[in-house]
Amino acid sequence: MLEAQKAAFSFESFKVPKFSYDEGNHLGTELNVGFLPSGQYNSESGKFELTLKFVTHDVGNENKVVFELTSISIFKFSPAVPFNEIPPFFYKNAIAIIFPYIRSFISTLTLQADTKLLKLGLMNLSNLEKPLIANTTEV
Repeated sequence: MLEAQKAAFSFESFKVPKFSYDEGNHLGTELNVGFLPSGQYNSESGKFELTLKFVTHDVGNENKVVFELTSISIFKFSPAVPFNEIPPFFYKNAIAIIFPYIRSFISTLTLQADTKLLKLGLMNLSNLEKPLIANTTEV
């Protein structure tokens, strides 16, 4: 039998400090969905702050933003590791851990507002790994 290994990092918190929803901008057409990930890592405390911005707009009209959300998630490496030793799998996994929280927030908000339900399906977000690595700084 293999013994389970302790994870290199843990998930500490998730919050949505900023969001906007404009149902009037949605013309009933398909939506384009976009993400902008960024991060800040403190190598002394081992805390990684992941900021994930989510934006939807009508296909063909980027000026008609329907839903915009900024989420902040905190992860902790224990023990703390140097910035250049953050495991490569962290970047992909951190986004995958946060996405269900974003999906739930959006679905619940639009359902409770009794508007057009904005329901996100499952998505392959592995292509966000490289932008997150590029947009991560050490503090």
